[in-house]
Amino acid sequence: MHKKNVITYLIIFNLLTILIILLSKIAILKNFFKVIFSIVIIPIIFGLFLFYILKPLNKIFIKKKIKNGKAASLTLLIFFFIASGIIKYFGDYFIEQFTNLKIIFLNIMKEKGTLYGVDDIVKGDLLKLDYYNKFLGDIQKYSMILFSSLRGIFDKGMQLFSDVLLIILIVFYLLKDEDKIKENIVNVFPRKYKDRVSDFVEESDEALSLYIIGQAKVAFSLALMVYVGYRFIGMTSPLLLASITFVLAFIPFIGFFISMIIPYIIAIALGWHMVIKLSVLVIIAQTLKGRLIVPLIMGKTMNIHPITDIFLVVGAASLVGPIGAFVIVPLYVIIKIFFKYFNKEVEEKIKEFKE
Repeated sequence: MHKKNVITYLIIFNLLTILIILLSKIAILKNFFKVIFSIVIIPIIFGLFLFYILKPLNKIFIKKKIKNGKAASLTLLIFFFIASGIIKYFGDYFIEQFTNLKIIFLNIMKEKGTLYGVDDIVKGDLLKLDYYNKFLGDIQKYSMILFSSLRGIFDKGMQLFSDVLLIILIVFYLLKDEDKIKENIVNVFPRKYKDRVSDFVEESDEALSLYIIGQAKVAFSLALMVYVGYRFIGMTSPLLLASITFVLAFIPFIGFFISMIIPYIIAIALGWHMVIKLSVLVIIAQTLKGRLIVPLIMGKTMNIHPITDIFLVVGAASLVGPIGAFVIVPLYVIIKIFFKYFNKEVEEKIKEFKE
């Protein structure tokens, strides 16, 4: 009987796998899921992330007896004010530092011989050109490039605007109607499950809040350590590189190491002394993060073994990309909470399926 069940599960798994592969080959469905993912799923993910970041501030206003709508509006206004100040204050600096990094990478390419021989090719072809036809061809080519570029920029700009607007609306209504949304989720289920669904929703909400705010604190602490270290060892563009670390540190474990790719390229260009100093900095930062910062800030919030965490993040990054690596840990925790409250029902459904 046991072998029969195993064979049944394997057949179902194989059929589902074949179905997914066949569906992925259909261009219309593939494009449809890509559009849904980019236009709906990603804004929802970023909206939820921003909601949990701003939630503590919104709760402060609600405790001051401010109505939910006004509290949500005030929270978003403060966020926009701070974000605008950061962009205005650091915008020019980041552009300048990004330009400096671009120059450094071009110099590295020249030193490696990537751009050698360009002058010889240009000089060798100068006498063979039909300048009139080349001029007409260049005008036509660059006109098409300009038209397509402007259209592409317009399309990307409209998509970015719609995504940002959708994220803002998601955050606003989550801040304003959080309790109503929870009630609506609970009311979807039958009466006998309502108590457990309510507990599941509350615990999931608390777990997500603790995780996202905790990750933000860890990312900021790590970026601050790395910035001080960059200044100490004389690394170029320390604030820009530390900002990259802050953003990527939201991806558990691998995010910090990904953020070190650009610093290591720069360090190699500057010499082995800088590589050694950067390696020492990375070891110190990672040790302090693992031994001090994460236990102090996160504690036992997620209750996940590090090996499980690593496999989850690496697997999700391989299958879905950075977004998958970002959401997989809280998603795994929500699934664990679900089985905590509905394990009995799941087991009963499995028994029914076996019979």
